[in-house]
Amino acid sequence: MSVAVAEPQNAARTRCMLCGQDDAWHTHLSRVLDYLTGEYFDIDRCESCGLMITRPMPTEAQIERYYPPRYRNNRHAFTGSMRVALRARAIESFFPNGFRGRLLDVGCGDGSFVMEMRRRGWDVCATELDPATVHRLQEQGVDARQSQGAFEHPFREPFDAVTCWHVMEHVDRPLQVAEWVHTQLKPAGLFQATVPNAQSLQARLFKKQWLHLDVPRHRYHFCPSTFESLLRRARLEPVGRTMFAWEYDWFGAIQSALNEVCGTPNWLFERLTRADVGPSTTTERSHPLDGAVSCLLAGPIALASLPAMLIARLFGDGATLTITARPAK
Repeated sequence: MSVAVAEPQNAARTRCMLCGQDDAWHTHLSRVLDYLTGEYFDIDRCESCGLMITRPMPTEAQIERYYPPRYRNNRHAFTGSMRVALRARAIESFFPNGFRGRLLDVGCGDGSFVMEMRRRGWDVCATELDPATVHRLQEQGVDARQSQGAFEHPFREPFDAVTCWHVMEHVDRPLQVAEWVHTQLKPAGLFQATVPNAQSLQARLFKKQWLHLDVPRHRYHFCPSTFESLLRRARLEPVGRTMFAWEYDWFGAIQSALNEVCGTPNWLFERLTRADVGPSTTTERSHPLDGAVSCLLAGPIALASLPAMLIARLFGDGATLTITARPAK
């Protein structure tokens, strides 16, 4: 998906969105590389509540170049079908068997989840910043709107479910998005949102080499406590939590480990997603051996990381955080 961002902010002068502190920011990770542009960013942590932010934040005029065509193009090619099926099962598990209602997908990406839910019998709507995606969905009969316009004009009827898959870490005001979602839900409606878990074993182990940092497109970096705090501030009460997703956790471990030994970050990820619409800065400068090393080590790393990943899942320390919430009474 693509999103807009706010003006650059000096963390020392930024009031924390969650706890209100304006002098508790400290550098958590310095000089984190954006693999698409070769630029470096810091991640700062609020010592009062634990919320983490990316600095500097690109302006709205600058952000488009951090979402080049290669970033939007077929990023989930090799896990797309599984990802959609798992998400559909995750949301439907909270409803009676056979229930079909109204569903809104916020930041719908390529729209594949929305179309799958419509195929299953749901009345679907969507928001997305990318106008081409919105137009394509509209042509297929979906009530799709560009993100800004949707926030200004509510949909005609409230929803039984609102989903927000890997969106909240991108937006400039995630609390306001959650508050808007509250206004779109039925009193017994369901909100399900997924973000990378910045407190996970993977994040702690790989630090700035972790695949799912993805600066500066990920403006916020959440852990369970900060994400639940955000939802509660929006009057959304968490009723369920999972800490694992096959398609993100396992490959996150593989690619992050490869990033530790290769000079070119995310080399394998770029090849598997067939992101061939223009080169990235780091790919242009890749070492000839990075491809061979990635191909040779990917299999052994996958086998070696599987037990650790499953143990992390067992102990609720996975790399993918999904929280389900309902409007607070």
